[in-house]
Amino acid sequence: MSRKIKYVYSDYLLAQADKNPAVKGRASLTHNLIKSYGLLSHMERIRPVVANSGDLKAFHNADYVKQLNQYEDLSKDENKFQDDSYTDDDHEEDLEDCLLSDCHGLCYDCPPWRGVKDYVYAIAGATMTACDTVCKSKDNNDIVINWCGGWHHAQKGRAAGFCYVNDIVLGILVLTTKFRRILYVDLDNHHGDGVEEAFASTRRVFCLSFHQMECGYYPGSGSCKDMGRDNGLGYTVNFPYKRGITGAKYKKYFKRVFSAVYKAFKPNVCVVQCGADVIVGDPLGGSNLIPQDLMECIRVILDYPVPCVFLGGGGYNLANSSRYWCQLTAALCDEVLEDDVPSDNENFLKYGPYYSLSITAMSTLRDENCEDDLEQQCRTIEEHLVSYQTHAI
Repeated sequence: MSRKIKYVYSDYLLAQADKNPAVKGRASLTHNLIKSYGLLSHMERIRPVVANSGDLKAFHNADYVKQLNQYEDLSKDENKFQDDSYTDDDHEEDLEDCLLSDCHGLCYDCPPWRGVKDYVYAIAGATMTACDTVCKSKDNNDIVINWCGGWHHAQKGRAAGFCYVNDIVLGILVLTTKFRRILYVDLDNHHGDGVEEAFASTRRVFCLSFHQMECGYYPGSGSCKDMGRDNGLGYTVNFPYKRGITGAKYKKYFKRVFSAVYKAFKPNVCVVQCGADVIVGDPLGGSNLIPQDLMECIRVILDYPVPCVFLGGGGYNLANSSRYWCQLTAALCDEVLEDDVPSDNENFLKYGPYYSLSITAMSTLRDENCEDDLEQQCRTIEEHLVSYQTHAI
């Protein structure tokens, strides 16, 4: 059965997504590369809605939403930001006041800025739109893409890890209005702690995360011993690895673990977080993986006849992030791309010095992963899944 590919996009969404200080400009960079390869003609465009306070409160608590709302009010205060007398120094004082108060995580790695509320509502609305599109589809086999989404660290009452809103949780809550069993797959190099915590006690959502885990590596969670809790015990699987993992090892164990999870859980829909920090060369990553490795894993997911929502996430080498998501978009559209970046791309110079899509693994990056340890971890997970199969909802 052929799949319809749908792409969540609007100029407003890109403008807001570009404002996140950790990935400033990444959304437009990615979209322009996708556009320059002509991939937009292979997808149906879905215009995202903008979320509101009520939408955010489906997961986030009222105090945190109230804190976010202050930054929309601040940015539109005619007596401040539209007045030439309001300087950057005044803005820094406002931010300092926030840091001295109960900032709900709006500090350090998640600094607030003028209009952060608009950003949060746009990001949340886009992923909720993607999931609502799947709910309303009659084909039950659609693929919906939102590379601006995928912010998996945000907690119920605070920002964390560059994530100001957990759009993934909000999107999955939309999916629960139609689907009984939802499989969340997290391929970011960092553990999807915010999503896992949100659904740790339910059997409706199964969380599967492949991620790097070492002493001092953010967020420090996601042990293979973490399997959910209470009624959701057994409905979480974590497959942590160490720095330098290669494509051969990653693909081998992803295929085994994903197949076992699918067989045990039998999902009705999948949400896949495709954080680009999993690609070699990311300043906050540590793997030795290239886009082809991850695309091979994603093809395993697509072998199963369920609708899928694909989201972005981390990715701090901005050019490589756009390369990865462009290649993944092409793979989802069943298109083959030329390696040379089109010269009419307005961001062409950002892909130098070779101006190509290719990303090469590093021969000098040591693989800290022991095959025996990975094998034992995989067997433990497989045994664990068998023991919980009889509890499937």
